[in-house]
Amino acid sequence: MAAARDPANGQQSRSPCRTQPAPWWACPTIGTVLDPRLVGYWSDEALYQGAMEAADIAFRADGIGWTYWSRDGGTFFVNRFTWHIAAGHHLTLDLHEQLFGSWNLAGRTTRHHVDSRSPCDKQLVLAYQITPGQDSLTRPVMLLEFDQPVSLGTVGDRFAFKRELAEDEQDPTIRRP
Repeated sequence: MAAARDPANGQQSRSPCRTQPAPWWACPTIGTVLDPRLVGYWSDEALYQGAMEAADIAFRADGIGWTYWSRDGGTFFVNRFTWHIAAGHHLTLDLHEQLFGSWNLAGRTTRHHVDSRSPCDKQLVLAYQITPGQDSLTRPVMLLEFDQPVSLGTVGDRFAFKRELAEDEQDPTIRRP
């Protein structure tokens, strides 16, 4: 990726847009290939009924994504990433930020309090398949399966399609006005 100079401060930027510095989400898909079957919100919740925790992974059509792990009792963990399909039909997740904190319910609204936010510079390359399957109650679902867990101990390797995403949807820690 070519470095560009920020006209405001003369600093080099590693912007994926090449000509001007940009936030991490501004141009993540230039020159990349995305698999439209991945786009949406996937969760392991329906696969493990009665579990005290759930792990989700979301893929937006513009190459932005996140994982969301939460536990009964109010703990959560988020990995923010950009994604694309690499050679050999492998999914590449470029993790760039991790968040950890607590959540609570206020009526029907879940509120998140971020206790820790840290940069992350990790790339995961995952083999994956999307196939018809069944949830824990034997209902038909589309399954997303990876060849390894996304994050050991929190975000696993098997998810069921849960729902479509809004075009500009972001992870649950970002409050909407």
